Amino acid sequence: MRSGEEIRDNQKDSGKTATRNPKGNETYRGEDNEEEDMLVSQLNMDVSNQYVVFSVGDEEYGIPILSVQEIVSMPHLTRVPGVPKYIPGIINLRGNIIPIYVLRSKFDLALESLDDDTIVIIVQIGDESHRTVGFIVDSVSDVVSITEDEMSETPEISGSVDVRFMDKIGKIGNRMIIIINLINFFTEKEAALLDDAAKVLQEQ
Repeated sequence: MRSGEEIRDNQKDSGKTATRNPKGNETYRGEDNEEEDMLVSQLNMDVSNQYVVFSVGDEEYGIPILSVQEIVSMPHLTRVPGVPKYIPGIINLRGNIIPIYVLRSKFDLALESLDDDTIVIIVQIGDESHRTVGFIVDSVSDVVSITEDEMSETPEISGSVDVRFMDKIGKIGNRMIIIINLINFFTEKEAALLDDAAKVLQEQ
């Protein structure tokens, strides 16, 4: 296997010029190499305004892509006794113990049965605890870029609607995407239940 130094020397000898991406790593570009141009473009891409869009019921919601670790089909679920139905259990994902949370319950929708096709979005919550949670959603549609100009503040809603988990509303054409506020998403009681559920498997 060639060393990294040999590869860099060969790239320089081939007439490619070295540039640095935002992380400070050298990237070599040939004059007509479209694939390398595309790679450099992706490295320079600003992902801070990109959101993973998913559906729960009839509504679309968005989570910052930087908070999403991965999207998986439902792994083996370990049930936890004594917790509400919106926490159906915990999963062991490559050694990481992750509690599962059903978003339908948050939005006061009827719960659906879980099976191997159930979609789970693994999310890093951005509060002080840096909690990792799996959100069960109905479907995941796409990843979209939403600029500040396409954002509007969450409207005031009367009644018993809990808007703490709603950050802003993204508008793209005819689509209205509710951006989730991950920091304020869980109540203190919910956060404590999630932590307790995760400890169950860790202590076994």
